[in-house]
Amino acid sequence: MRVLFAIAHLNKGGGQAVQVLQLVRRLAPRVGGELLALRAAGSGETGADDPEVHVVGDLRFPSGVLRLRRAINERIGSFDLLQVFDPYYSLPAARLTRARPLVVRLGAHPVDDFGSRYGTAGKLATRVVNPWLYSGATVVVNADHLRGAFPGRPVECIPNGVDSSRFHLPRNVEGARATLGLPSGVPIVAFTGKIIPRKNVEELYWLAREIPSLHLLLLGNDREEYYGDRYHRAVRAAFPDVLPRVHAVGEVPMGRVPAFLEAADLFVFPSRLEGMPNSILEAWAAGLPVVAVDTPAHREIFRDGAGFLYTDRAELKAHVATLLDDPGAAKAMGTVGRQHVVDHFSMEAASQRYLELYTRILAQGATRRGEAPASRADLG
Repeated sequence: MRVLFAIAHLNKGGGQAVQVLQLVRRLAPRVGGELLALRAAGSGETGADDPEVHVVGDLRFPSGVLRLRRAINERIGSFDLLQVFDPYYSLPAARLTRARPLVVRLGAHPVDDFGSRYGTAGKLATRVVNPWLYSGATVVVNADHLRGAFPGRPVECIPNGVDSSRFHLPRNVEGARATLGLPSGVPIVAFTGKIIPRKNVEELYWLAREIPSLHLLLLGNDREEYYGDRYHRAVRAAFPDVLPRVHAVGEVPMGRVPAFLEAADLFVFPSRLEGMPNSILEAWAAGLPVVAVDTPAHREIFRDGAGFLYTDRAELKAHVATLLDDPGAAKAMGTVGRQHVVDHFSMEAASQRYLELYTRILAQGATRRGEAPASRADLG
């Protein structure tokens, strides 16, 4: 079995890029995989050293779509299946090549996600073009609530996977802080994710104002191409009094994320538009208790005893204060969260689910062509 993968980018961060890079690394020896990607300007080179990753152009529209289309066309004859991971670049490129069979993996609601970036006009445009984009493709979502984006058609659900071995226990909080140059002896709340409006990081700044001893550790790009840095600049301007306690380190390479999470006391996630947030799963894998806003996405993955969900700012403050006042309870919640990820969100389980999906798709194709279905051994 040989699978060709494609994604818009790897090097400007985001949970989707982290998921894809780990998944392809895990699957590559078993499927002969190759990953095509574009390069985002002004970002690092995440994944560029992987032999399975090939950067084929710059992340620009529409030229990036055409670059991916050309790269897919040049290779598709050597592969049994194509899987793409974003609806902006790799999916249109795949449809333009007419490659089949095609698997589309989504980590967010395709209409709501586009609407959060481009408003009502973006939503309307997405609804018009989606019937063409997804026609004949096998759609995979990472959370059950995303099935509703595709009413009336079958949708596969394969949850995110986390390699828990990247996050070491027991945690050495002060050692991690000394290594990273973070302050000792103060409470630190961590957040990972792109700093864009739908992430609602103003709630973290508000929290730091309400709890004067609290420090914020923000890991993520605050200069997303469409938004620029105007959102984060506006938030910082609204909370000048807390800036000395905000440690905004920008985009962090995947391999360094565990060290930063180890330096924190707890993790707070105020984002209200997610599929299955990789950020929460990685925080649990790092042994941190999680406080997250109450949304369908977060309720779907949350485990009693691993943290708190909140509905308003008063609850956010109360839950964080509870954890800071009782470090023993916070540690116990982090332990529960870590086990929850190990038991239900392992990268090995996710990769096995994809292998089974590929096997089924290729066997169905062989049957339609009147060929003898390949054996599981033949398919990897």
